[in-house]
Amino acid sequence: MEDIISKLAEIEAAASHIMEDVSEQKKQLALEYDQAVQDFDRAIDEETQKKTAGIREGLKIQMKEKLARQESETARTLEELDRHYEECHTALAEKIYNRILRM
Repeated sequence: MEDIISKLAEIEAAASHIMEDVSEQKKQLALEYDQAVQDFDRAIDEETQKKTAGIREGLKIQMKEKLARQESETARTLEELDRHYEECHTALAEKIYNRILRM
């Protein structure tokens, strides 16, 4: 009977030791999981920042190009208005003068 009790005590001690090992492995896996999650989050943040910076840079380039086109178009329009004025200012002045007199 003592042999059985002794064997049961040994089995219980072994089971307790196994449970401690499992608990330690569980803690280690939890730490590894937390580290993997942090690494993943960091990688996603870096990728997002890179993509955002790329998009922002592309938008800046587009904005500069559009501004340059608008400046060019404005300069061309002003040149056309100046040319039209230089060519037609006498005729325009006469039209205005005649309209004022007809009133």
